[in-house]
Amino acid sequence: MVGRDRLGPFDVARLTATDPAALRNWLKSHGFQLPASLASALRPYVKQRWEYVAIRLAPAEAHRPLSGALEPLRLSFASDRLIYPMRLSRLAKTPQSLGLYVLAPHRMEPRAAIGGTRPEVFFAGRITPQGALRDLTGPRRTFLTAIDQRFPQPHRITGDHELLRATGDTPYQRITYTDSLLVVGGVPAWVLTAGGLQLLLLAAAALLIGLRRRRSRDTPPPAVRVPASLG
Repeated sequence: MVGRDRLGPFDVARLTATDPAALRNWLKSHGFQLPASLASALRPYVKQRWEYVAIRLAPAEAHRPLSGALEPLRLSFASDRLIYPMRLSRLAKTPQSLGLYVLAPHRMEPRAAIGGTRPEVFFAGRITPQGALRDLTGPRRTFLTAIDQRFPQPHRITGDHELLRATGDTPYQRITYTDSLLVVGGVPAWVLTAGGLQLLLLAAAALLIGLRRRRSRDTPPPAVRVPASLG
């Protein structure tokens, strides 16, 4: 064990291990839950000498349930590579989805699909951090890359996501158009529009007929000439 702390209602332990079974036994004996299948899936990380952070909810009063919002935990560590762990998700029994937001000096992209659908960028661009994000990254502008990916068959996940710098800092923003039916008084607007057009045409036709009839009444009959011989 590297260290153990109480952060509000959280019991946080930082661990290293050379044996997945020993890691599971320690967690179990100290009140942390780790399924046996998950312990065996940790073997690649044990070989790479990763450090683990185990977190469990531990209220100050054991028999009093927690309520209200929980403050988020921030984890930071030094690394030469930008890695997002995904191996353990291969044990999932239902399709998985990933929404990954990467803040870096430049636009980033996954090295490979690692057994899922093709990763899709839905936002890429420089932002000025505000609020809690500003506290996390500082006031300087940074590049945000937001990535979507689906894993219809989690057992096909082959490893972790490694994120690399893209060939360029090309900005991108996905735009989604949503069509909706305009209703006026419970009646679709297109019905009112079509009906209004028909009424307008009928009114125009009636007006033309009325004008023709009026012209026929106002026009005097042609003069009749009587031959002089008849006089």
